Amino acid sequence: MIMEEKIKQIYASSKSYPELVSKLIGIGVQSYTVDTATSIILYRFANGENVLQSHNEMNRTISRAFNQEETIQAIRSNQQGKTDYPTFMNDIAQAGVRFYEATLTGNKKRVTYIGSGGFYEEQIPL
Repeated sequence: MIMEEKIKQIYASSKSYPELVSKLIGIGVQSYTVDTATSIILYRFANGENVLQSHNEMNRTISRAFNQEETIQAIRSNQQGKTDYPTFMNDIAQAGVRFYEATLTGNKKRVTYIGSGGFYEEQIPL
């Protein structure tokens, strides 16, 4: 099975973000970056391999200024099951998040949401 297929299976079988992260770490993912406008994801592996995954979605318009409060609200709504992933992506775009980076190595596993004029970082609960 190729790595892109493994990643798709992990997303389909994970019931929570911490479970998803644990499974990605299990196949060697060290970090990944999600482009909010296009939903393109770049996965970086411990062995130096990179996998680029694109989705057939419409491009999103990103708000010009980063809004930390709206970003946090979008994250919490998604964590609490109030929104699905496409809605989460739309909400963070509206909050000015251009991309987010998940760092899955070291003692401080985290997601950093980055936009023009600011960022918000949150540790991943494992």
